[in-house]
Amino acid sequence: MAFPRIKIRALQAFVAVYEEQSFSRAALRENTTQSGMSTQVKSLEDVLGTQLLIRERKKFRLTPEGEIMYREGQSILKSLMSIEQSVREMHRRVGGLVRIGMIPALTRSILIPALDQFNAEFPDVELSLLEEYSHSLMRRVLDGELDFAMVPSTELPAGLTGRFIGHDREMLVSSAANAIGHKHLSELPLSALSGKRLIVPSRLNVRRKSIDTLLNTHNIQIAETLEMDGMLATLEMVAATDWIAMLPSAICFPDKDGSIRHLNPIKDPPIGLDYILVEKAESAPPRAAQLLAQCLTQHLSDVLNEWSKEFDMLVPKS
Repeated sequence: MAFPRIKIRALQAFVAVYEEQSFSRAALRENTTQSGMSTQVKSLEDVLGTQLLIRERKKFRLTPEGEIMYREGQSILKSLMSIEQSVREMHRRVGGLVRIGMIPALTRSILIPALDQFNAEFPDVELSLLEEYSHSLMRRVLDGELDFAMVPSTELPAGLTGRFIGHDREMLVSSAANAIGHKHLSELPLSALSGKRLIVPSRLNVRRKSIDTLLNTHNIQIAETLEMDGMLATLEMVAATDWIAMLPSAICFPDKDGSIRHLNPIKDPPIGLDYILVEKAESAPPRAAQLLAQCLTQHLSDVLNEWSKEFDMLVPKS
């Protein structure tokens, strides 16, 4: 017995209605009629034998079945668009404008070598880079201002997808000239922050909430805090004063020799940080953007693998 199959148009309609929170806006997006959108969503629910959307106070909410359908449907539609785009562009010269966003923690360590490699391979691609913090970058990807962004893992708004690209570890960063009495690259417990002057990101930064939670949970008493959302300014402040900071190892990679700043991986507990690559759910980025994302991701992996080897050496062998 043949069962009814899900139609791509019905899946597109369902995803569009939920993301636009309106049949009329979804119809404009998909270049069809409002009644057509309603029919497509109803046909999808009929095929699946369950309700996917619930209207509550002029807002659509997903049922548990709808949540699964939305998540998997996004992935299916994006894969189809990516396949179509790849086939169309196979015989075209890679070029055009690629607009990307990165957090400062990544630009300092991976950007220059990655762009050197990419520009050598694809000289016809024009690049536009925006360095901002996570929430701003995600909004710009959602609004179509950026092809993709590399940010710390966080909850994503509807209309965006994210894939894991690397796991990092937080470091305690201090001045080599004003060393806090610990050997460069030796592990330090979180309690080592007690009584220190600590530079922290502002509350708009994704990392701030986790830092505050850790300090409160472990009852770490900081002598003084300074909010600063400039990563490079933070590094300069640390190098010239007795202020210290908690920063991801990726941004610290150029300081691996310890000549200007001392780096100490934090333990008890070790503090991790995941990075994701964020793209718009409804469309695949251009081929040039996909190739650049691959290049940047590989260089990030190289940096994190180098640190991982260093961290492994810190673990006592039994």
